[in-house]
Amino acid sequence: MGATAVPGALTKGDVDLGVRVNKEGFLTSCVELGCIYLVHQPENWTPTYASFTDSETGDPPVGVQLVVRDSPDDLLFVALRDLLRSDPGLLATYNAFKREHEGASYEAYTEAKERFWKPVLARLRAQRAHSYTTTSGSGFSAFTSRGLISPVSSR
Repeated sequence: MGATAVPGALTKGDVDLGVRVNKEGFLTSCVELGCIYLVHQPENWTPTYASFTDSETGDPPVGVQLVVRDSPDDLLFVALRDLLRSDPGLLATYNAFKREHEGASYEAYTEAKERFWKPVLARLRAQRAHSYTTTSGSGFSAFTSRGLISPVSSR
């Protein structure tokens, strides 16, 4: 998952691992991963996607992207990887983007990356749109309101 899954793509020096689970195991997996890793970018969580990080002890730093198998989030990750693998122009543009933002703060890089991918992701979502029923509640707040994961992560 991430740039390490795309030949020729530049990376930030980290490794992103994709963990795919069945819908029924998603909440349990969130809790279990939250006991091992720090919660990452909770504002991006959905009922079928959660992210975690171990940027302090890992060498290289590790990111874990948890998705429900065959959910829109899972399919989007696969589609994005496949698009980067099949479109040399987009890959070159993405690599140039990464070079341009090398050394930027995490916040600045993340905001710029969001602007870079927004039109590409919108196109992919439109192409891959399909119905998918999820459990009630959404995002990080669904987990914190149920007391499953603290919004202030600790090891």
